[in-house]
Order: sequence, then C-alpha cells, then structure tokens
Amino acid sequence: MSALFYQNVIPQENQSIRVNDAVIRGHATIAEYATVGGSLTAAGALSVGSSITHDNIPAANLIQGTSISTAIDATTVANPYNFCVNTFVATTAAGGQERFFINMKPGLLNSFGFSSISQYFYTNVIGTGGVPVLSIVTQESDRVTVLLKNEGVNALNGSIHFRFKHELGLVA
Repeated sequence: MSALFYQNVIPQENQSIRVNDAVIRGHATIAEYATVGGSLTAAGALSVGSSITHDNIPAANLIQGTSISTAIDATTVANPYNFCVNTFVATTAAGGQERFFINMKPGLLNSFGFSSISQYFYTNVIGTGGVPVLSIVTQESDRVTVLLKNEGVNALNGSIHFRFKHELGLVA
C-alpha cells in the first residue's frame, strides 16, 4: 500500500495523515520534527542527528565508584541527556568541597545547550549530617565537572542522589 499526499510535483503545505498503528519496514525520514506523546521504544539503536526531546526515554541509574571524587561513566547510557546518579558516600568536612566528573561520549554535549543537576535525596539528615549542595562548574563536549560543597557546620556522611539533564541548544 502507498499513500499519495499531493497530486502534482509542487508539495502542498499542511498535509497530514492520521493512523492508529504504523509499521515502517526500511527507512523513514522526518524532515522537520516528530512529536512522541507517549512512550518511545527502540528495539535496536536510536540515532539522533541534531536534536530530540528525551523525556520519554527512561532515565538510567548510575552509581559512582570507589570515592566521592571518582569520575562517573555515562558513556553507555541509553539516554545520555537525562539520567540519575547515586554518589559514593561523601564525608566532606564542614565548609569543604569536592569535585568529580561526569564523562560523556566525545562530542555529545552541545555547547549551545545547558546542563543541570537536581539533587533530590541525601541519605543522612540535612544539618546534622552536613548540607550538601551540588553545582556544575564546567561543561565540555564530553564531560561536566560537578562541585559538591558542604554548606553545613557538620561533616557530610551520606550519599547524594541527583538527576543530570542536558537540554540541546540550537544556533540562533
């Protein structure tokens, strides 16, 4: 079966077709944009040329290795623009700070984009077990540098769970 969207050689604007289920055997090209309202499932590899919204790809959960300063390897996650991290136990002194890297695939992070981290859980009591504050210090094409500061009067004594997110930017 084939579908003809216009009758002459000059394409007509705003033509659309609505289907409930579609199976494409072979190759499909979307010249402008695609919107996914539900889940996006890829049985094989998913390749993106310039930009995509990754909100529907489940976030991976990464675990930091042997210390709070060990680099986190995010080079193999399915959704490199949105994932969760559980840090190693931080024992940073009051007023102290630690730095660590999140390593990405080379050339992955767009310099026009914006990386952010959102802390959502600390395994100790805020205040009694320090006050962890995370921020991104630098963003390169293949890694970000994260700064952990202890803003409390007591030492940290727990792991921090946070979400990393990178929004791809476009040249203006």
